Amino acid sequence: MDERDTVVGRRMAEARRRKGFSQLQFGDLIGRSESWVSKVETGVIRLDSLNLAQKISTLLGVRLAHLVALDARTSGEQEQPEQQQTLKFMHLLINPRDWEMWSEMKRRWFFGQAAASVMGMLELLGGYPANPRDLGDRLESALSQQHRLDTETLKGLEQATLGYRQVYRSSSAFSLIGPAYGTLNVLLELAPDAGEHRNRVVSMIGQMAALVGVMLMLDLGDFESSRQYLAVAARAGQHIDDPELLAFALGCRAFHSSYDGDLRAGVGFARGALDLAGRGVHPVTHGWLSAVASEMHAACGEDRYCERLLEEADSHLQRDGSARPWLGIGVFNADKVTAYRGGGLMRLGRYAEAQDELLAALGRLDPALRKHRCTAHIDLAEAYVQDRKVEEGAEHALDALKIINETRHADSLKRVARLFKTVRSTRTPTVRRLGEKLIELKAIS
Repeated sequence: MDERDTVVGRRMAEARRRKGFSQLQFGDLIGRSESWVSKVETGVIRLDSLNLAQKISTLLGVRLAHLVALDARTSGEQEQPEQQQTLKFMHLLINPRDWEMWSEMKRRWFFGQAAASVMGMLELLGGYPANPRDLGDRLESALSQQHRLDTETLKGLEQATLGYRQVYRSSSAFSLIGPAYGTLNVLLELAPDAGEHRNRVVSMIGQMAALVGVMLMLDLGDFESSRQYLAVAARAGQHIDDPELLAFALGCRAFHSSYDGDLRAGVGFARGALDLAGRGVHPVTHGWLSAVASEMHAACGEDRYCERLLEEADSHLQRDGSARPWLGIGVFNADKVTAYRGGGLMRLGRYAEAQDELLAALGRLDPALRKHRCTAHIDLAEAYVQDRKVEEGAEHALDALKIINETRHADSLKRVARLFKTVRSTRTPTVRRLGEKLIELKAIS
């Protein structure tokens, strides 16, 4: 807490009293307790939620910039130009000093608040009507015609964005999510000055939001925060009317819904993404979306769609896509189609066929594609176990754990843990070793 927080609390209290609200009444209106209101007003805790600050400013009839003491000077503080103040305020909200990557609660709070700031910036860039007390107040000066984003800087950002999307195939989220979020932060700062490059910057914001959303979902198991970033990616695609970015975001939402237990919603998102792809997308994106839809239908037991969609994926990959870059994450190629086919057959209960396809995929997948290989090992392990080949299944689950030990992929770890529960009673040497390794890994995760 600092002097500015005390000013914020005092201004909120003064405005509340002018409106005639008690602390209890006001807390009910904003969804907080009377105790919380008292603590903010007396400077015990900080008002550090962008959404809530906007709600309070509207409810009490005060400008957001005034409520959050953007105009207040504290001891030892030098006068700053308005643009520096607004940008400092923006980064304070999305980079709180006490956030910790290793604390699940703080990490979820941090990424939730950050997503609100990103979405707010997109609304401004998209030309949507701005409430005079809304985000426009703190970015008014930044929306001037000062263009800091030259062509060379733009190319560098696009290379960085592409690099982070590609490196996801091999790195852990704990290594990548910080740099990826940092790049998103840089894009947010430069976005108001993008000028003629606006659409390219919004596209990169969407790409990086999708990457952060995927890591939060699959690597960290945080589905709520992930949903917010995937929504940002979709909104970015809408703002610049980019069917590829929007379709890719919907493909990610298909996984999100399916892995979160809503299989039918997964199918719906996947089919919606394919409809958008009909407007013209990169061949690799189209192929990936067909494979995603195939997996969604397989999860619902609808085998008549699966093979046809995978044939379409193969067909799309044979088209030339060299004229423009792919906006996806990681890699998607013919070897991945084989892995998708094996995973789909496993979900459909065709275990012997699944084993052949997944063994073929593992024989061809590049060792650098650790997460893709991990998924194939787990699919194969499940196919073996369902086919009563417990030892073989446990061996491939152990192979998956070796990769998870490096990537810390939360969804993969959950799948191996579920598989172990189904075979634990067999007590074979390999199964016992799987249990020991699983405990070791969970102890350090």
